[in-house]
Amino acid sequence: MSAEVTVPAEAVRPVRRRSPAFGLSWRILALVVTAVMTAEILIFLPSIARFRVVYLEQLIESGTLAALALDATPDNMVTEEVKRSLLNHARVDAVVLVEPNKPKRALMNIQPTPEMTSFNLMDRGALGLIWDALSAMVRDGSFYIRVGGESMRLPSAMVWIVADELPMRIAMYGYSGRILVLSVIIALFTAILLYLGLRWLVIRPLQGLSSDMTAFRRAPEEAGTARAPTRRNDEIGVVDREFQNLQRELRASLRQKSRLAEIGAATNKINHDLRNMLSTARLLSDRLARSGDERTRALAPTILGTIDRAARLASDAIEYVRDQPAPRLVLLDLADLVDEAGIALQEQGEDSTPNIVRAWLNEVGEGCTARADRDLLYRIFVNLGRNAFEAGATTVTIRSRTNGGYLLIDVADNGPGISQAFIDQLFRPFATGGRAGGAGLGLAIARDLVRAHGGDIALAETGASGTTFRFTLPQNGA
Repeated sequence: MSAEVTVPAEAVRPVRRRSPAFGLSWRILALVVTAVMTAEILIFLPSIARFRVVYLEQLIESGTLAALALDATPDNMVTEEVKRSLLNHARVDAVVLVEPNKPKRALMNIQPTPEMTSFNLMDRGALGLIWDALSAMVRDGSFYIRVGGESMRLPSAMVWIVADELPMRIAMYGYSGRILVLSVIIALFTAILLYLGLRWLVIRPLQGLSSDMTAFRRAPEEAGTARAPTRRNDEIGVVDREFQNLQRELRASLRQKSRLAEIGAATNKINHDLRNMLSTARLLSDRLARSGDERTRALAPTILGTIDRAARLASDAIEYVRDQPAPRLVLLDLADLVDEAGIALQEQGEDSTPNIVRAWLNEVGEGCTARADRDLLYRIFVNLGRNAFEAGATTVTIRSRTNGGYLLIDVADNGPGISQAFIDQLFRPFATGGRAGGAGLGLAIARDLVRAHGGDIALAETGASGTTFRFTLPQNGA
């Protein structure tokens, strides 16, 4: 049985729900803001590239109009003042209109040079346009560029303009600022909505569960304040209800084990005193057996048998309550150990019921070895054999064989068999199956000792012709 459970005094104090400084709610909020801002950046890059293309296309259109003004003059020439006025209204410093089958028309305040950066909008891909936009934003001061493209008014013509990038850069900065403000507003609005939704649907229920878990860990046997079960039918609701059911079951089990531990400790003390009393009673019974009165001598064996059964019951209870020692594994002769257990059982049987002949058949065979604790394995055979004889068997046979890495040992008897109603309770402590005089601990002790070796024990077969228990021992040790 388990030892008495003690709960520290500080464990029964009310548990305060404290959220971490940077708990799950704030992490979710930060994650949502980061995700939205990342999405906005991915949207911003093509947007700013498109803004630059549209700006340059507008310059090309206005430059085309300025160049077409030359068609209104007889010699395609204008005065210097008119030229500057046309270019200022077009917001460019030079424009060249190349149209098939027509003479080239040009207005120039600045002559294009080979060192001037040139762009042909029709030849740039999406990544190229994004790179051009980002490059333009990082430059400083005036920077003249030469840009070519088609005009919507003259689809077959090629228009080249020369313009200062500074006004376009200022417009791009303004556009970027507006996008940034809008992105921040969208990110915060989305994050707050998700934060409130997740906090209501997920975080608060999880905080309640974590508080219950902490309180349960600190005081597993205290009932605490029971929360009303949630009505949610989703995964959180299922987890909450299952955890509350688990708490109730574990608390009931722990309270039961604590009571059993207290009963076991008290029983252990009672058994200790009882054994001393029974020893005294046995000495007195021995004197009765030597009495001169024939009737008194006839009662002495019955008294001795009763005292022996009571002493064995007390010993079994103490052995079951006591923690099992770790096996000290040695290589031993299994046949020799079986013979030793059989001799002890037959002597006990002769003392209690001398009129019944008990046979202990050792069919293990010579040379069969086992790696086990000799004392613990001896107790296994004694418990199984004594159970068989007390159940009505007159013959117990021990057999062994190997199976893979295990040694299989059968303990078979010719008793009346085990009732079906009792099979499910075979290895439960204090289950006697209606048999008088036993404590119901023999099989429970045997199972504990077998499992301490790393093996297991089970009922192999039972019937009117007898019962066979089979247990295993690892051949290479536990």
